[in-house]
Amino acid sequence: MSFPFPAPATTILVVDDERISRRVAYRILSEEGYRVLEAEDYAEALEVLSQARGRIDLLIVDVVMPKCDGVELGRRVLEEWPGQRILYMSAHPAEVLVQHGLTSLDVPFLAKPYTRHEALAKVREALERRRDTATEPLQERRRRPRLRGK
Repeated sequence: MSFPFPAPATTILVVDDERISRRVAYRILSEEGYRVLEAEDYAEALEVLSQARGRIDLLIVDVVMPKCDGVELGRRVLEEWPGQRILYMSAHPAEVLVQHGLTSLDVPFLAKPYTRHEALAKVREALERRRDTATEPLQERRRRPRLRGK
């Protein structure tokens, strides 16, 4: 199945701590005509977004990453750039995603591993969402009580 060719200069930032995952996404998206940027973590993603000055059409972010997870990155991005389109992705089960703060079924989500068709369909869906409807469908993570002495 073929998808409509993306608008000229449609730019997507892929944020994933696993290089192979970023490269798979890069290949699928660039072959479809998207301009694809990559970031390995939270800090690098914010740097790329700052340099792009709001010219990133879609942020694709892995939910579970070391240091700072994708949900926290999504919150930070929406604070700084309200309306930014975000597509979350993960290979983890729902229970793990909830622990990382992804609690809404209304957010665009891509399950890994994915096929080329699945990835392109989810990207198109996320790009078609109106920017002014990008709300924060994420809830704060419930803090677990700390055990004394540990």
